[in-house]
Amino acid sequence: MPISISNYRDLFADIRRRPGMWLIRADFASVVSFVDGCNEGNARALLTGFQPWLVTRAGCLDNHLWWSIVAHLTEPVGAKNVRDLDPELDARAVETLFDLLDEFLELRDEHDGLRRVYAVHEEWRRLRGQAGCGATSAPGCPTVPWPRAASRSGRGSGLPQRPERGA
Repeated sequence: MPISISNYRDLFADIRRRPGMWLIRADFASVVSFVDGCNEGNARALLTGFQPWLVTRAGCLDNHLWWSIVAHLTEPVGAKNVRDLDPELDARAVETLFDLLDEFLELRDEHDGLRRVYAVHEEWRRLRGQAGCGATSAPGCPTVPWPRAASRSGRGSGLPQRPERGA
Protein backbone atom coordinates (compact mmCIF):
# COMPACT_ATOMS: atom_id res chain seq x y z
CA MET A 1 0.00 0.00 0.00
CA PRO A 2 1.60 3.31 -1.04
CA ILE A 3 1.89 6.02 1.58
CA SER A 4 0.24 9.26 0.52
CA ILE A 5 1.53 12.78 0.90
CA SER A 6 -1.15 13.47 3.50
CA ASN A 7 0.29 10.62 5.58
CA TYR A 8 3.65 12.40 5.54
CA ARG A 9 2.03 15.71 6.46
CA ASP A 10 0.51 13.91 9.47
CA LEU A 11 3.85 12.27 10.32
CA PHE A 12 5.75 15.56 10.20
CA ALA A 13 3.04 17.23 12.31
CA ASP A 14 3.43 14.42 14.88
CA ILE A 15 7.20 14.86 14.91
CA ARG A 16 6.77 18.60 15.35
CA ARG A 17 4.48 18.07 18.36
CA ARG A 18 6.51 15.29 19.99
CA PRO A 19 10.01 15.12 18.48
CA GLY A 20 11.35 12.91 21.29
CA MET A 21 9.12 10.06 20.12
CA TRP A 22 10.78 10.04 16.72
CA LEU A 23 14.25 11.57 16.98
CA ILE A 24 17.29 11.17 19.21
CA ARG A 25 17.76 14.94 19.06
CA ALA A 26 15.24 17.52 17.90
CA ASP A 27 17.78 19.86 16.29
CA PHE A 28 17.71 21.11 12.71
CA ALA A 29 20.36 18.67 11.46
CA SER A 30 18.46 15.69 12.92
CA VAL A 31 15.12 16.79 11.50
CA VAL A 32 16.75 17.36 8.09
CA SER A 33 18.24 13.85 8.26
CA PHE A 34 14.88 12.33 9.14
CA VAL A 35 13.06 14.18 6.35
CA ASP A 36 15.81 13.26 3.88
CA GLY A 37 15.49 9.63 4.99
CA CYS A 38 11.74 9.74 4.32
CA ASN A 39 12.50 11.14 0.88
CA GLU A 40 15.09 8.43 0.16
CA GLY A 41 12.66 5.75 1.36
CA ASN A 42 10.26 6.99 -1.31
CA ALA A 43 12.77 6.82 -4.15
CA ARG A 44 13.32 10.59 -3.77
CA ALA A 45 9.74 11.23 -4.86
CA LEU A 46 8.39 12.76 -1.63
CA LEU A 47 10.34 16.01 -1.98
CA THR A 48 10.14 16.22 -5.76
CA GLY A 49 9.86 19.94 -6.51
CA PHE A 50 10.75 21.08 -2.97
CA GLN A 51 14.10 22.65 -3.88
CA PRO A 52 12.71 24.57 -6.91
CA TRP A 53 9.73 25.69 -4.79
CA LEU A 54 12.09 26.96 -2.09
CA VAL A 55 14.18 28.76 -4.71
CA THR A 56 11.13 30.69 -5.91
CA ARG A 57 10.37 31.49 -2.25
CA ALA A 58 13.91 32.71 -1.54
CA GLY A 59 14.37 34.42 -4.90
CA CYS A 60 17.88 32.98 -5.17
CA LEU A 61 20.05 29.97 -4.25
CA ASP A 62 19.20 27.80 -7.26
CA ASN A 63 22.48 25.95 -6.71
CA HIS A 64 21.82 25.07 -3.03
CA LEU A 65 20.39 21.95 -1.41
CA TRP A 66 16.88 22.25 0.02
CA TRP A 67 17.98 22.28 3.66
CA SER A 68 20.47 25.08 2.96
CA ILE A 69 17.67 27.19 1.47
CA VAL A 70 15.51 26.51 4.54
CA ALA A 71 18.38 27.70 6.75
CA HIS A 72 18.69 30.82 4.57
CA LEU A 73 14.95 31.48 4.83
CA THR A 74 15.27 31.23 8.61
CA GLU A 75 18.10 33.73 8.80
CA PRO A 76 19.79 34.87 5.59
CA VAL A 77 23.21 35.76 6.96
CA GLY A 78 26.14 34.03 5.34
CA ALA A 79 26.89 30.34 5.21
CA LYS A 80 26.38 28.58 8.51
CA ASN A 81 27.15 25.03 9.44
CA VAL A 82 23.73 23.63 10.36
CA ARG A 83 25.35 21.49 13.06
CA ASP A 84 26.64 24.59 14.85
CA LEU A 85 23.55 26.81 15.04
CA ASP A 86 22.90 28.52 18.36
CA PRO A 87 19.89 26.94 20.16
CA GLU A 88 17.45 29.78 19.40
CA LEU A 89 18.33 29.86 15.69
CA ASP A 90 18.26 26.07 15.53
CA ALA A 91 14.74 25.99 17.01
CA ARG A 92 13.59 28.64 14.51
CA ALA A 93 15.11 26.64 11.64
CA VAL A 94 13.20 23.53 12.76
CA GLU A 95 9.94 25.50 12.91
CA THR A 96 10.63 27.06 9.50
CA LEU A 97 11.32 23.62 8.03
CA PHE A 98 8.07 22.17 9.38
CA ASP A 99 6.09 25.21 8.15
CA LEU A 100 7.62 24.96 4.69
CA LEU A 101 7.22 21.18 4.46
CA ASP A 102 3.57 21.36 5.42
CA GLU A 103 2.79 24.08 2.91
CA PHE A 104 4.79 22.42 0.14
CA LEU A 105 3.23 18.99 0.70
CA GLU A 106 -0.23 20.57 0.73
CA LEU A 107 0.58 22.22 -2.61
CA ARG A 108 2.03 18.96 -3.96
CA ASP A 109 -1.17 17.14 -3.06
CA GLU A 110 -3.24 19.49 -5.25
CA HIS A 111 -4.05 18.18 -8.72
CA ASP A 112 -1.74 20.70 -10.45
CA GLY A 113 0.59 21.55 -7.58
CA LEU A 114 3.79 20.10 -8.94
CA ARG A 115 3.17 21.53 -12.40
CA ARG A 116 2.70 24.97 -10.83
CA VAL A 117 5.96 24.64 -8.89
CA TYR A 118 7.95 23.81 -12.00
CA ALA A 119 6.20 26.44 -14.15
CA VAL A 120 7.02 29.21 -11.68
CA HIS A 121 10.57 27.96 -11.24
CA GLU A 122 11.08 27.92 -14.99
CA GLU A 123 9.71 31.47 -15.25
CA TRP A 124 12.09 32.53 -12.45
CA ARG A 125 15.07 30.98 -14.30
CA ARG A 126 14.03 32.60 -17.58
CA LEU A 127 13.71 36.08 -16.05
CA ARG A 128 16.96 35.75 -14.15
CA GLY A 129 18.75 34.56 -17.26
CA GLN A 130 17.50 37.59 -19.18
CA ALA A 131 18.76 39.85 -16.40
CA GLY A 132 22.12 38.04 -16.25
CA CYS A 133 21.70 37.11 -12.59
CA GLY A 134 22.53 33.42 -12.61
CA ALA A 135 22.09 31.98 -9.10
CA THR A 136 22.87 35.22 -7.28
CA SER A 137 20.46 37.32 -5.27
CA ALA A 138 21.63 40.67 -6.58
CA PRO A 139 19.17 43.50 -5.77
CA GLY A 140 18.36 44.19 -9.43
CA CYS A 141 17.46 40.60 -10.25
CA PRO A 142 13.79 39.80 -10.88
CA THR A 143 11.64 37.58 -8.69
CA VAL A 144 8.37 35.76 -9.33
CA PRO A 145 5.39 35.09 -7.07
CA TRP A 146 6.02 31.68 -5.54
CA PRO A 147 3.25 29.08 -5.81
CA ARG A 148 1.02 28.61 -2.75
CA ALA A 149 -1.46 25.92 -1.82
CA ALA A 150 -5.03 26.99 -2.56
CA SER A 151 -5.95 27.09 1.13
CA ARG A 152 -3.03 29.44 1.84
CA SER A 153 -3.23 31.79 -1.11
CA GLY A 154 -4.87 34.58 0.86
CA ARG A 155 -2.90 34.40 4.12
CA GLY A 156 0.70 34.76 5.25
CA SER A 157 2.85 31.79 6.13
CA GLY A 158 4.37 33.25 9.28
CA LEU A 159 7.75 33.14 7.57
CA PRO A 160 9.88 36.21 7.07
CA GLN A 161 8.79 37.87 3.84
CA ARG A 162 11.34 38.51 1.14
CA PRO A 163 11.18 41.94 -0.43
CA GLU A 164 9.58 41.96 -3.87
CA ARG A 165 11.65 43.41 -6.69
CA GLY A 166 10.39 44.44 -10.09
CA ALA A 167 11.15 42.39 -13.17
